[in-house]
Amino acid sequence: MKTYLVAGALAAAAVFSDGALSSEDQFSLEPVSLAQLETDVRSKGDPARGREIFLDARDAQCANCHRLQGVGGHIGPALDSILGKLDIRQMAEALVAPSRKITEGYDTYTIARTDGKILSGLKLKDSGKELLLRDGLGKDTVIQKEQIARIEKSPVSLMPARLASRLSRDDLVNLISFLKNPAAQLKLNGRLSRAWITGPFSRSISRIEPFEKNPDPAKVAVSSTGKLLQWKLINARADGLIQLAGPAAAKKSSAYILALMQSDRDREAVLWLDHSSGLRLLVNSETVYSSRNPAANSRLSIRLRKGWNTILSRASNPTGDSTLGIRYEPARGLRLTADRQD
Repeated sequence: MKTYLVAGALAAAAVFSDGALSSEDQFSLEPVSLAQLETDVRSKGDPARGREIFLDARDAQCANCHRLQGVGGHIGPALDSILGKLDIRQMAEALVAPSRKITEGYDTYTIARTDGKILSGLKLKDSGKELLLRDGLGKDTVIQKEQIARIEKSPVSLMPARLASRLSRDDLVNLISFLKNPAAQLKLNGRLSRAWITGPFSRSISRIEPFEKNPDPAKVAVSSTGKLLQWKLINARADGLIQLAGPAAAKKSSAYILALMQSDRDREAVLWLDHSSGLRLLVNSETVYSSRNPAANSRLSIRLRKGWNTILSRASNPTGDSTLGIRYEPARGLRLTADRQD
């Protein structure tokens, strides 16, 4: 049975492999090779290019699973407290051979169900009656204990062993250069990674809804037509953009996106906006920006008061797949979040 379960774990990992060579087949972890890699990271590494690789959702896929400076997924461990503990050689090993050392609490479990199905993933919750498992795509599955024939910890990391093999050696050098450069990582900071969304509303972004005066995700949003709408918490994509999708953001409609910004004093702050369709933005219920056209890296100076400030956006969604990105210029004492407890 044990061999069967391990084989199941390997099969689950193979879902991501596409038949590619493992990273260890492409990148040597021999001491001489690691020494040269370390030299190249220090002398040739480009942190800016490494940042692009970190955010790339297709090849390296780092941000699909890992969070750094509040950006990224929730499958693997957050990197903020880990990177400073790893030297360049250890980081290379973690990228190329992730199963050699698995972060505590992120072991992969393989479950054989009574119906013969094999599941593999992170064990998020284990109660007396059920178990919550998250697979490598971020999908959560609730399994009743009575459905489990056997469960075992797998020696295989949920991080696919072939991910680094998609990179060239220069890419690997640049990625590690970024991961070892705190100043470059700060450029990730300031992105809104989670927000509240409610809708749908009429397509017009200029129409004012009553709850704009006091938006509160704990309360029902009442529209001008009397419609009662709930707020839903959503995560930004790995690239930092919020996708307007689902029931709250139907095609040819608009939706409200709500975030909170904390400041340690009254001050001016700078927001950078990326929106693929029309947008109206309010700070503390006052409209400070409105555009019917898409914009990229649009700079907006805003006035914040000490404490918590509401950042409310009404974004049109003409095609059903509009996106919105909000980030602030990092400064001590500023924070952009969806929840005061974050």
